[in-house]
Amino acid sequence: MQAKVRGFTLLEVLVALAIFAVASVALLAAQNAQLRTDGRLLDKTMAHWAALNRLAEMQLQGEFPDVGQGQGTVSMGDREWVVTTKVEGTPSQDVRRLTFSVAPKVDEFGEESASVTELTGFLPRLRVSANANQ
Repeated sequence: MQAKVRGFTLLEVLVALAIFAVASVALLAAQNAQLRTDGRLLDKTMAHWAALNRLAEMQLQGEFPDVGQGQGTVSMGDREWVVTTKVEGTPSQDVRRLTFSVAPKVDEFGEESASVTELTGFLPRLRVSANANQ
């Protein structure tokens, strides 16, 4: 008695290979999208920390800023960031509204980078009373 051995046909193997190829392409596309998202979130986090640090520096300096706009460069996360500070008045003469806009530093090709994050904070005028030293 001889047993009949049956394997996969060439058509079945080709269909399985096509299904695997389509699934692999979809998986690679999803992985690529995830990597781009991770990079964007890292940039946004670093830029936001740079803005928070700039706000904290201004609070610690204790100076009441004049209304206007300024720009500076800071280093955060092994990158250089351009922090644009916009100082606006408020209905209260003793409070300033600060808006920090953070973008990556312009590369050597001179392409202007778009702002990655924006942070708004308020800075009060510090008043020292005569009884503070007693």
